[in-house]
Amino acid sequence: MSLFTHDPQTGFVALAKHPKDSGFPVTSSQLIELIEQSQYADFEVVSANIGKLFSPSNNYQADSLIVARAIDASILIQIDEKNMVAEATLTTARGGQLMSMDNARDALLEAGVIQGISQRALDSFLGSQFEKAAGVSYSAIVAHGRRPKEGSDAKFVRLCSTAQDRVLSPQAKEGGKVDMRDLGAIITVKPGTPLMQRVAATEGEDGYTVFGDIIPACPGKDLPLQPFEGTKLDPDNPNLLIADSKGVPVALPRGMRVDDVLCFDNVDIGTGHVDFDGSVIISGDIKDGMRVRASGDVTVLGFVESGEIDSASAVTVLLGAIGRKREDGEVFTCKIKAERTISLGYAQYCFIAGQQDLFIERQALHCDLSARRLIRVGKTNDPRGKIIGGSILNAMRIETGELGAPSGTKTKVYLAQYWHDLRQKQIQVSEFEKLLATKAASLKQARKKAVKIPAVAKRQLFLSKITASEEQINIRIAHTKRKKHLLKTKIAQLLATSRVKINELMHPGVELKIAKDSKNFSRIYPPHLVKMSEGKITQSF
Repeated sequence: MSLFTHDPQTGFVALAKHPKDSGFPVTSSQLIELIEQSQYADFEVVSANIGKLFSPSNNYQADSLIVARAIDASILIQIDEKNMVAEATLTTARGGQLMSMDNARDALLEAGVIQGISQRALDSFLGSQFEKAAGVSYSAIVAHGRRPKEGSDAKFVRLCSTAQDRVLSPQAKEGGKVDMRDLGAIITVKPGTPLMQRVAATEGEDGYTVFGDIIPACPGKDLPLQPFEGTKLDPDNPNLLIADSKGVPVALPRGMRVDDVLCFDNVDIGTGHVDFDGSVIISGDIKDGMRVRASGDVTVLGFVESGEIDSASAVTVLLGAIGRKREDGEVFTCKIKAERTISLGYAQYCFIAGQQDLFIERQALHCDLSARRLIRVGKTNDPRGKIIGGSILNAMRIETGELGAPSGTKTKVYLAQYWHDLRQKQIQVSEFEKLLATKAASLKQARKKAVKIPAVAKRQLFLSKITASEEQINIRIAHTKRKKHLLKTKIAQLLATSRVKINELMHPGVELKIAKDSKNFSRIYPPHLVKMSEGKITQSF
């Protein structure tokens, strides 16, 4: 005869006879051991009943003989605070029913989870019941919301090459050799030539939470195609920019311009200085003491030898720029300035300042360099060029192979100097904010006095004037707060993005300044990154 009986309806396991009647088992420990050795080992032991069975009692016949019970598997659904993830926690059965797929889905539905349920994750999650011990809990994510897919901004695809593309694509000769001086025919366009195609912005795709709530997507910026001088929109296609005159195409951020083009073999005493409203292409050199000014791009296929270039657009010098060695206090004999990007083969004893990026292919020796964004010396992907001596007057990011020289040549690098202008503006805004607060307080006092005026008409007139002034002050206060927040954001972004990346060596003699913090380096350092962290210049290797 079995020691235990099991009721499948209730899940209870009971002793067939009271231990005091059967004489076995004799202790609670022995009973628990017998349960653990039986087919009911996974069941939950009812300790309170077992304790009473072995306690002295005059009415032991009233004791419950239930010593264990079956517990079905249970599931708990938890949703993260953003309603994007549903995590299920399952406690395995103790002799009871396993958690079925239908029951799990009912639990999800009861928790409000109606979207993003992964059938595969749920199958795997429930299947783990067969591998886990009885009564243990484990968790898994079984439903994901979907974040909205932001729309893409309008794109502008160039349909023609520019003078800079021509410089970067010299003509191949017989046998596969490339002649850097032979860059093919000058790229010109005629009226009606397609220049740029606008690809419209997309709306994006809405997301959803696990509760099924829609998260609207942010559509892309639908920026218009901008016609500049010498171009127009195609009458049959407003998303197509075409040439309206003959000339050299110049790429701009959201459109193109067609410039008149002036071509020279060299710029020297024979040609005189060049001052041209359009683009200039020089297939040779700019000679000593000569100056080129242009409203468009300036492209030099040779050298700039102690000459000057001033462009309201971009400058490209294929071979390089060279000035004469100068003594302290002397000005550079070679100067290059541009409102956009400047690209050079190499530079020596030059002043070079661009309002966007500055790219030097090989090295910069004893130059003063300045750019609003990036200064890169070396090839595009992994710059290995050299910056030796001179000064970097201002930039946000520097990328180079080597910085400084083994001899300890003094090399100054100043980054994020725009920070000083932003801080000055921040101080001015704070002072103006205080002035507005003073005026607001004065109006408040004036209102207190105005309400005491006995004459109704006069009182109402004063109160109306005060109200109008308060409205103007409140508008200006709100505008000032927005401006203050914007300046704070700009300063934070400037400091977060300003950095120097060294891909080979940094030599002694480098003086680095980022915003207002400065640091001198007196030994050699391997490849590393220098940036601001918590207001201080730090190095990471």
